[in-house]
Amino acid sequence: MTAVIENQGQWYTTISNNETFTLPIRYQDAHVTGKGAFSIVLQAVDTKTGKYVAIKKVREPFRDVMHAKRAYRELKLLLDFNYPDTQVVQLYNVFTPERDVNNFQTLYFVLNYIDYDLHEAIQCTTFTEEHIKLVIYQLLRGLKLIHSAGIVHYGLTPQNVRIDRCGNVSVSVTIIKITTNFVANFPFNDNSAFNIPSRSWDAPEILTNPAQCSSKVDIWSVGAIMAELILHQPLFCGADHMDYLNQIIDVLGTPDPTKIDEICIPDAASYIKQIPAHPPQDLNNLFGFKYVAENPQPVSGVSPMSIDLLKRLLTFDHRDRPTAAESLAHPFLTDYHDPMDEPTLHPIVDQHQNAEYSVEEWKKIIWQLIQDFVIPSWANESIHDD
Repeated sequence: MTAVIENQGQWYTTISNNETFTLPIRYQDAHVTGKGAFSIVLQAVDTKTGKYVAIKKVREPFRDVMHAKRAYRELKLLLDFNYPDTQVVQLYNVFTPERDVNNFQTLYFVLNYIDYDLHEAIQCTTFTEEHIKLVIYQLLRGLKLIHSAGIVHYGLTPQNVRIDRCGNVSVSVTIIKITTNFVANFPFNDNSAFNIPSRSWDAPEILTNPAQCSSKVDIWSVGAIMAELILHQPLFCGADHMDYLNQIIDVLGTPDPTKIDEICIPDAASYIKQIPAHPPQDLNNLFGFKYVAENPQPVSGVSPMSIDLLKRLLTFDHRDRPTAAESLAHPFLTDYHDPMDEPTLHPIVDQHQNAEYSVEEWKKIIWQLIQDFVIPSWANESIHDD
């Protein structure tokens, strides 16, 4: 039996951007909008609802055990966080055109379509303080849900935050990882470190002590994104790990030597201590309101209250960084904060989390998840119901 959807004998094959796709006839006008190492993304029209959807074709999900396990984890997380109004990407459908598990080779996810990623929006939009407030509130609201389930994103960047024309955001779970599986390394005593780039949104502990990484790495990333919304460019752009740390310390100042020893591995602590000590920059000068002559209204920048939240998010010592829930309670977000409307989940239990299966075993598990999937009622709502 063909897995999943209604009209499950009715499929068609289409080619876009030299890639071939076999889709249910429900999804029309499909064309490629993005490609990555592990997937290809289409935009299509759901003829049942009239809405645009994003269809993600997983590249070779069963090439080897690593690919199969990755496909399982992505589907499992999409299922675990599949709720409306949570700032996490929504799974409308999951299907394969193959008719039995023995021939199962192709995997598609149908997701809610959102116009832009935040990186694109930053390039072409001026964000007012109110816009920034709304975006940061929604990011923290989504992270409160994710963290409550015992999950850490570890890769939050503007590129994997989607934003629509109304400023509503949705966080991709594509690269979410279970905390216990996170591994990182910083070879401070290896010259190869000079050639390893750092992302502009990585928390310092990812480099200085990966064993101490926690949900607080995502909070740092929100701070880095907030800074980018204000400046229209990343705050930290290190050419390598060491340059990245230098830039962080240049802005935030030299950490207390005692804290350095407590939160960094010895090699990282030694490196930081040999950086000339200096005080933090005045963040009000860096991020505060900017004015032009004869105009009493600021042309850029944000208020001291906004800067206070930013300073807390970008705290070098992760132990002093607020949680998502604590960040939501900051006065800057009072206009939106409502603890009764900021959902949480019980910690996710995944019986297969630490399992070592063959490709065929992973294939059977994923096949069964597809068979059991029921399209949510809200995914079938017509565009005219909005």
